[in-house]
Amino acid sequence: MKATRTRWAMVGWLALGGVWGCNSSAAPGRTDVRYIVGPEGNFRSISVALQAAPANEVIEVQGGPYAERVVIDKPGIKLRGVSAIIDGSTVDGGRGIGVHVTGVADVEISGFTVRNFERGIVVQNATKAVIRGNEVHSNNSKTASTAPPLAPGVDLFEGVVLLGASNTEVSDNTLRDNGHDGLMITGGSRNNIVRANRMRNNGAQTAPGRFG
Repeated sequence: MKATRTRWAMVGWLALGGVWGCNSSAAPGRTDVRYIVGPEGNFRSISVALQAAPANEVIEVQGGPYAERVVIDKPGIKLRGVSAIIDGSTVDGGRGIGVHVTGVADVEISGFTVRNFERGIVVQNATKAVIRGNEVHSNNSKTASTAPPLAPGVDLFEGVVLLGASNTEVSDNTLRDNGHDGLMITGGSRNNIVRANRMRNNGAQTAPGRFG
């Protein structure tokens, strides 16, 4: 009986040790993530890390700001920010989309500030994406020679957009100070979950005070 108790005690200690190892490795620079973007990581660019990473990989992004437009077209990519900022102010005058998930399933974007583009985060013709815990703000139309109010459906000036997206979750985000909607759901999107988002001061380029 003593041997049996000792054996189970050792197994329990090993299992608990595994849990401790998993939790302690959640800090930046953890060894279980092979793709880390940042000053102390193995990549300096999110786009380059995405090119190198296979499908279903975790990419950790630290700090910033990163002046780039990010396109995710591999399934299962988990893009996780640690105080990470993607800023479009110096990217082609802030035109275009900050983070574009297109045509794939099971993508996660969490822990980012995405700002100063025309559209912050777009999930297009994709399924089972998770957009969680981000701050998406100050994404406005850069249309030349056009003063507000601008035209929804013609101009691009939203925080988060679901376009033909299905079974996607948008939760716990702060969506503020975008030119039109904080969140737009369009293009036949269906079966999506939207919860616990904070929206304020959106719509200055269309109808001030009208949009959350």
